[in-house]
Amino acid sequence: MKNLLKNKKKLILLSVVLLVFVAGCKSYVDPTTKKVLEEFIIYPNTSFFTVLNEGWFAGIFVWPLAQVINFFGGMTDAGIGILIATILFNILIATLSIKSQVQSQRMQMIQPELNKIQAKYEGKTDDASRMKMSQEMQALYTKYQINPFSSILILFIQMPVLMAFYYAVQRASVVVKGTFLGIDLTLTPGDGFANQQWAYLVIFVAMVALQFLSMKVPAYLAEQKKKRKGVKEKKYAQVKPEGPDQMKMMTLMSTGMIAFIGWTWPVAMSYYWAVSSLVRIIQNILIDRFFLKD
Repeated sequence: MKNLLKNKKKLILLSVVLLVFVAGCKSYVDPTTKKVLEEFIIYPNTSFFTVLNEGWFAGIFVWPLAQVINFFGGMTDAGIGILIATILFNILIATLSIKSQVQSQRMQMIQPELNKIQAKYEGKTDDASRMKMSQEMQALYTKYQINPFSSILILFIQMPVLMAFYYAVQRASVVVKGTFLGIDLTLTPGDGFANQQWAYLVIFVAMVALQFLSMKVPAYLAEQKKKRKGVKEKKYAQVKPEGPDQMKMMTLMSTGMIAFIGWTWPVAMSYYWAVSSLVRIIQNILIDRFFLKD
C-alpha cells in the first residue's frame, strides 16, 4: 500500500500486456485472405449454445457483445453498433466505475499527506515503526473515505470484457460484412497505410492520442483541484523525482504498446478503443465536476 497509484499504473500496463498476449493466442482470420473464417462469424441468428461449444468465455462474453453490435449495427452501420455497445457497457458498470475513479482521484489528492507520513518513517525498518506508518496511512484513508484497493477493482471487471470486445468486433457479422462510412473495419491501420487510405490512419492516431489523454486526465484534474484549493506542498510532502518519472514511463509504455499492437489489429478494434478512451475522459471530467468536492 506504499503507493497504490503506481500499482494501478502497473496493473493498467499489465492489462495491456495481457491484451497483447490474447491478441496473439487465437486468430479467427484466414492468413491468406485476411478475412474472418466463415465458421467463426457470429450472425444475428447464431445461437448462444453454438458459440458456447467453443468455450465458456466465447459463449458468456463474446457472443452477447457481438449480438449487441449486430443489433444496433444492423439498424445503422458497424461503427454505430460498436459505439452503442461501448456506451452501453460503460453505463452497465457506471456505478462501480464512478466509485473507482472517485477513489483514484482522491488518492491523488491526498498523495502529499501520504508522502509526509512516509517521510516521517523514512529509514525506520523496525516492525513497530512500520506498523505505526501503516496505521497512520489507514487513518488517512478512513478520514477521506478511501478504500485503497477499490480503485483497481474496475480493472479486473473490465479485462475480460476488453478481451471479449477484441474477439466480438472481429466476429460480429455486421462488422465482417459491413462498413463504417465506407471503411472496411476488418482491415488494419497498416493495410490502410499501404493502400493510401488515410481514414484508417485518422482512426489509429485518434486511438493513440485518446489512450494517452485518458491516462493523463485524472492526474491533471487532481493537480488543478489542488491549485484551486491553494495547496502548497512542503518539501517533505513533495513527490520524489523518480515518482512522476515512473508514472510518465508507465503512461508512455502503455500508450506505445497500444500503438504497436493497434497497427496490426482490425481497425474496428482501434475505433472501439478510441471511443472507450473518450468515454473515460468524459467520465473523469464529470466525476471531477459533480462527485468530488473542492
